[in-house]
Amino acid sequence: MSNTQLRIVSALMLSAIVAACIVAGNQMVLILFGAVSILAIDELVCNFFKKKRFSIRYQLSELIFIIPFAYIFFIANSESYAESVSYYAIGLNFLLIVYLFSISMESKLIDNLGNKFPEFSGILFLLPLVSLSSLLFFKDWKLLLATLLVVNFGMDSGAWLIGKNFGKNKLWKKVSPNKTIEGLLGGMFIAGLVGCIAWKMFFGDASPTFFVLFALLGAMSQLGDLIQSKMKRQAGVKDSSSLIPGHGGVYDRIDGLIFLAPFYLMALKFIYNK
Repeated sequence: MSNTQLRIVSALMLSAIVAACIVAGNQMVLILFGAVSILAIDELVCNFFKKKRFSIRYQLSELIFIIPFAYIFFIANSESYAESVSYYAIGLNFLLIVYLFSISMESKLIDNLGNKFPEFSGILFLLPLVSLSSLLFFKDWKLLLATLLVVNFGMDSGAWLIGKNFGKNKLWKKVSPNKTIEGLLGGMFIAGLVGCIAWKMFFGDASPTFFVLFALLGAMSQLGDLIQSKMKRQAGVKDSSSLIPGHGGVYDRIDGLIFLAPFYLMALKFIYNK
């Protein structure tokens, strides 16, 4: 089986798992989000930061995510807590953008961060995952989550397919050698298109403004992917792990989604009446 075929099969299986959890209800979705985050933190601590699995620092990293996430959604079930944390997620994203554009590729930031504060892994996933999970407090959470996933998938798939077949101009060779400007623009177009189609189907409105919004959200997803690519190159790893055939690790699969989630939640304040 070729890598492309393997990638497609894995994507279909992952989509089926996510769809089954959405159908099962919000508690199952929260469990899925929690499990995915625990695996991604494992990848960051062990493969990026080179810490031993189940060491004290490893366990602290996981607990920094698990305890607040469990309290907000399973104990307090507090929308206000989740909304407050989501504002911090926006702040974290802007710091990550500064990292992407301002820190040189030769920097030892990732090594230094891993040595001094590997527990940052828990924060890196807690804030955006709380934002993503905040969608479950909306009346139409299934439709809103489906729209987000469609936009993210449209960006990923569009950038990959168009970049692979038509890409000639490198987007940022030092950070991600395989990404192209054509792939970025194609992915944004697909994200805008499928986002509009989904919103029209679910909520009956799809003006040109929505196309622009979903295209820009697609670009945010690509930023998240570039940030993770830079972290991998600075950490000296090709993939966050080899857990998902054809895709790499869990963090490789969700990097764009978790970066996009806080911006999507903010956009909903303007386009969706709760």
